[in-house]
Amino acid sequence: MVHGALTETQYAVLSCRGRGMSQKETAKALGTTRANVSMIEHRARKKVALARETLEAYRSTLTDHSVTVPKGTPFYDIPATVLAEGDRSGIHIRSNIVEIVRMVKAMRPAPLKEGKTIRRITFVFDKSGRLKIGRPAS
Repeated sequence: MVHGALTETQYAVLSCRGRGMSQKETAKALGTTRANVSMIEHRARKKVALARETLEAYRSTLTDHSVTVPKGTPFYDIPATVLAEGDRSGIHIRSNIVEIVRMVKAMRPAPLKEGKTIRRITFVFDKSGRLKIGRPAS
């Protein structure tokens, strides 16, 4: 059976770990060592992360455009970052600075602490310039 980019063993390890089994229990079930399970799990999780990044990049090429504001960005730099990405994409974003600030302040849980973002925030806008916070549509 094919499991995308994962080997059969990687899939089996992630499956066991996803069911709450410890690395030691997983090793026993698969007839290997805990150290080997640790290495297999690490490599499998790296593949999964890369696949997610690839999928997100692909989705952003569809109809929606996105801009991610990194963790640690000063609060008042967020609107300029978002509007600049709209300009780079050749799309006039229909939200103004005040509306973008309101969108961020309305987020729950709050993404800000001491005037800076404490996590990444992804803004999505379509070809007509409508802006929202979230992930690009697939």
